[in-house]
Amino acid sequence: MNIEKLCSGIRLQQEIKTEILRYSQTEDFQKILPIAGGLKNMETEAGARSALRQLPGQDKKQIKMLTCMLACAADLYSWYEQKGISDTIYWDTMGCFTRFIEECRERTGEYAFDREWWTARQVSGRLFRIGELEYERKHIKAGQNSLQLSQSGACGNKRKQTKDRPVISVHIPSDAVFDPVSCDKSIDRSRQFFAEYFPEWKKADYICNSWLLSPELKKLLPEGSHILDFQSRFQIQKTDDSDREFIRWVFQTESSSISDFPENSTLQKNIKRHLLNGGTIGSGYGVLGR
Repeated sequence: MNIEKLCSGIRLQQEIKTEILRYSQTEDFQKILPIAGGLKNMETEAGARSALRQLPGQDKKQIKMLTCMLACAADLYSWYEQKGISDTIYWDTMGCFTRFIEECRERTGEYAFDREWWTARQVSGRLFRIGELEYERKHIKAGQNSLQLSQSGACGNKRKQTKDRPVISVHIPSDAVFDPVSCDKSIDRSRQFFAEYFPEWKKADYICNSWLLSPELKKLLPEGSHILDFQSRFQIQKTDDSDREFIRWVFQTESSSISDFPENSTLQKNIKRHLLNGGTIGSGYGVLGR
């Protein structure tokens, strides 16, 4: 796999694809590839990102960082092949780059890459999209509960000498078809996937940390809501009223002023009214019921 084939396979926006391919042919890119290699391991990715951000030259769209991420994603294809993981899962997983760039355009009006803090999960072989949902391999240390997650568990990591317990963190892509049947199929397929390719995670707990698990949503959504159906699958262990990440996902805005939030959907209207009346949304943390 090479960067050009990857860009085509994930249908990367042409404007960004052109810039990526141009930069990937430069001497500057070849020089920073050793640094970019650190993105492939969750124990070193933070340092690699920090080093890449400090490189000289303006890069408002983060083309350099994106090119490095895509190079790592292309390299990972051979690992998928060796393990026998399907091309469908590979392309669906790496399609996150195209989705994130589109989400950035929706928020800011410009195609750019602003999710470099997240995508090391995909390029390290730690997170997979299986059907409509994403699943991330993690470990929790001995003595921790399911919500105190460690950073270990990435492809190629050296395991710590502790009795770590594997867990699977569930993520909901913004373009997911979120009906109960689709969620059931995804979860069932993921259980088969981990049993076959990562047996250590065969019996792992599935956990989720998301605004979609906020109990406040029960006040705002009607019976039969797909969001409430998804939420009901989890045993909620903890809530965080101060978490404001839901603003990014619900309203796709950079504004911090509630009065400026869009009202293009019933969900947006209900949540905006709830916030203006002094309510909160926050997030919830839960474990998937068996």
